[in-house]
Amino acid sequence: MKLGIFSKVYSNYELEIALHKIKAQGMSTVQFNFANVGLASLPKEISQEIILQIKEASINSGVSIAVISGTFNTLELNEEKKVENQQCFKTVVEAAAALAVPYVSISTGSLNQENFWSPHPDNHSVRAWSLLRNSLTWMLNIAEDNQVTLVFEPEQANVVSTAEDALRLLRDLDTPYLKVLYDAVNLVTPQDHKNLLGKISKTLTVLKEHIAIAHCKDAFVTEEKITFAPVGKGNLPLKEYLNELSKVYDGPVIMHGLAEDDVAHALNYIN
Repeated sequence: MKLGIFSKVYSNYELEIALHKIKAQGMSTVQFNFANVGLASLPKEISQEIILQIKEASINSGVSIAVISGTFNTLELNEEKKVENQQCFKTVVEAAAALAVPYVSISTGSLNQENFWSPHPDNHSVRAWSLLRNSLTWMLNIAEDNQVTLVFEPEQANVVSTAEDALRLLRDLDTPYLKVLYDAVNLVTPQDHKNLLGKISKTLTVLKEHIAIAHCKDAFVTEEKITFAPVGKGNLPLKEYLNELSKVYDGPVIMHGLAEDDVAHALNYIN
């Protein structure tokens, strides 16, 4: 597996400097965010100059781009905002194609219109599933036109919150342009606090054929709640997770949910 990190962790630096720092710490790939070149994460326009800047920074640093962040609320209810999201998403996918990056990460969204990483009581309703399918239909058309694959992350606050939800979505849409971004933290629940590795192993078994990208994030999981933590500072069995993951997956593993000051500890813990 190739270890990497969210480029946004280093967004205080010019891109090439950031990538050289990442390389110097022993990582070789990133999940890229356009914030690293002074744009919105989902920008309306990306100039050819920016594309060339990103290409050169990647080549000069020796750090590849495994996936580009393209998340927004796929359950956006405001029509004007939805049209804007479509245009910006198309821009990101076209940029991924220009950069020869195979994957763009997406969210399966929430009916919570204030924050799509927050839950809503109707996220598992027929309406929510229908809205998600409608959004993914046009998103997948854009992806296929550009030969880019979309990767979605099962997330407790979103419409797709379990491994079984993910499998249902993959079967419903039945396209090679949709794969899973696997993150163990987002699949465990407080009910799993006594057997976190068991839940991780179970979900890996369900999703193993569909994983295109994997994340490495940490948390404190108790019977009351889950609190995210920097890698190596929670109680998720990350070493065991990576060992189990390596049995079914050999692609990039991207760390996130940490600050730059946490990276050295995280790498020491994992290594």
